[in-house]
Amino acid sequence: MYKPSYGYFIIMLIMIFGVTACGSTDINNYKSEKTVSVKDQSTGNYRGEKVEKAQNIASADPESLQDDDFEVSYRSHKIDKNTDIKELIHKWGYSEGFEANNRGYNSGNGTYRRWSLSYPNYEEPEIRFVVLSKIELEGEELVDGESYLVAVSLENPKFKTKRGLKIGDTLGKVLQLYGKPSIVTNGSLLYSKNGLHLRIQWDTETEKVNNIFIEYNMEKSVKQQRSADYVEEGAQPDPDLEPYTIQREQSFTTTLNGWGEVKFISTLKDEDTDDLIQAKFFLEANDEKHVENKILYEFPEFYGNNGKMIDRIKAVSFKDLNQDGRTDIVIIADYITGVNAHGIETLPVAGIYFQKKDNTYTTQPELDKSINQTGHNRTLQNVIQYVNKQRINVQ
Repeated sequence: MYKPSYGYFIIMLIMIFGVTACGSTDINNYKSEKTVSVKDQSTGNYRGEKVEKAQNIASADPESLQDDDFEVSYRSHKIDKNTDIKELIHKWGYSEGFEANNRGYNSGNGTYRRWSLSYPNYEEPEIRFVVLSKIELEGEELVDGESYLVAVSLENPKFKTKRGLKIGDTLGKVLQLYGKPSIVTNGSLLYSKNGLHLRIQWDTETEKVNNIFIEYNMEKSVKQQRSADYVEEGAQPDPDLEPYTIQREQSFTTTLNGWGEVKFISTLKDEDTDDLIQAKFFLEANDEKHVENKILYEFPEFYGNNGKMIDRIKAVSFKDLNQDGRTDIVIIADYITGVNAHGIETLPVAGIYFQKKDNTYTTQPELDKSINQTGHNRTLQNVIQYVNKQRINVQ
């Protein structure tokens, strides 16, 4: 399961400097207009935009997180990592809509089921509890056995966190109350301490908080549930499984030398792992012999990772760059440089995979470094034109 990596600590430093800059510029000195990078949802691109003085952001130096910052109160009952879910059910029942919503089912297998308990009902919930239960046989009926609270989601603005944050508050207020996040993604800030995680999600158009999600036992639940999943011996699973998620808009069926027709799969590490979100690429079988997903090849480390938090895979191109008759692959991603009161800030990063004589792929780190340092990394055409001028020999 998750183990802090060197890259994780690097990105922590990047976030500290990035958000510290936000703290001093966007919070302490937010008296002048500033052009920031904001994502246009219609195009997926980032646009420069003048942002007026944010009246609701004051100079702040929030206290460091404590365990009780992850506690919430509902119906005068304290909710924390030790909450007994069966005690809550005994007090409040299952609420209206439980059976109609397939008993709150989210996912499961023959050993565990992950489900949600919503109050006061499932149609207009104020709060939602995510639970993992071991499935047990009681007579001839399957029932929830040992259960524990995985996470809680605040769904209504009348409920606040310990520091007073609620749905509808601005991103600026999040930074004012909590300061530097542990991890930043587009639309989400994560604050962590001692295995507890406060995930604050905001609408990238309105720049207001639309969900507050507190994780108490997420890592434990993911490990238990996945360890019980049936995986055929010797099978190589689809990278949708732990810990990567397919980026389908940048995954393609293509024909490569020595491989024939294959699926090129772009993935990002699942942000629920609470690790550094990085890119990984695979070749997957695309024939009738492999009805199920079969990983044929895992590409080397992407240059764009290199201690960076990847926001998205931006572009992929298949082209013979060094005229050796083999198919090379150009990839451009956006990585996160920081966060301000209006969202995340990103920059592009490019990397190239050159196909070798044995049909596997390799990288040229010095060339990748040069592409990015000279700014020839913004479009596929930029990269290709720059590389065409270089002498590249790949064995």
